[in-house]
Amino acid sequence: MNKYVKIVSFVFAISLFANNLFAQGIYAKINAGYGLNMSSQNIDYFDCINYTIDTVSASYEQANTSLGKGFVVEGAVGYMFNKYVGAELGVSYLLGSKTTTKQVLYGSIRNNSLSANMLRINPSVVFAVSFDEFDTYAKLGLIIGFGKIMYEDDYTSSGGIVLTEKMVLNGGLAWGLNAGVGAIYSISKMLSLFGEVNMVNLSYSPTKGKLTESILNGTNRLPNMTTREKEIDFVDNYSTNAAIATTHSEPRKELKESFPFGSVGINAGIQIKF
Repeated sequence: MNKYVKIVSFVFAISLFANNLFAQGIYAKINAGYGLNMSSQNIDYFDCINYTIDTVSASYEQANTSLGKGFVVEGAVGYMFNKYVGAELGVSYLLGSKTTTKQVLYGSIRNNSLSANMLRINPSVVFAVSFDEFDTYAKLGLIIGFGKIMYEDDYTSSGGIVLTEKMVLNGGLAWGLNAGVGAIYSISKMLSLFGEVNMVNLSYSPTKGKLTESILNGTNRLPNMTTREKEIDFVDNYSTNAAIATTHSEPRKELKESFPFGSVGINAGIQIKF
């Protein structure tokens, strides 16, 4: 990944320098679209599987997902050095769709849901081919994300105990690659419409976790919970020692896990030339 980061950053730096030399070909655009799962996987951390178990039988179903699926809005500014090559800087926000699972065990029911939001910055190199009424283009770039993952767990026991918990995971940066192909149709000298097929290859490893809700039979448990019970620091490695007393006033440590944010989707919007 470091190699890709250096290559894209170098090309984009050259692009920004060239932009200072040529005061033409500047454009801005805004678009929206929806991304579908790509490179989805089973997320072990939240036990995201469906199953039903009774006294004589059992059934299991794996619930693969990518947290990159969902609605995306984006704005970007760019500069074409000539009609073939340019550079673009985009900022997008992902409003992730929920993945839900249901687990039934001897009359007890657990419903889980998992979703994510992410602010993403995307510097790209653009390659274009012009025709009489429309242009086609391809772009490749780096994508940097600032995200949070939301997990909800609703549990009802066969005896009537009800526990609802919510957790948020955040902190750290997501790094990946973004690519797209599209077409632009000119309405006027300044205004164009465009459509794009976009692909994101991205994963995210949060550094913090926090329990934001824990309600047992209508009673809020958070005020009586220790920091260790409510908060997590995700780290690359840690060690334990049974001879040292556990500190309950600090977050507990757990190993980092990478969550998939890959997607493939369609965007559409308007472009304004200056």
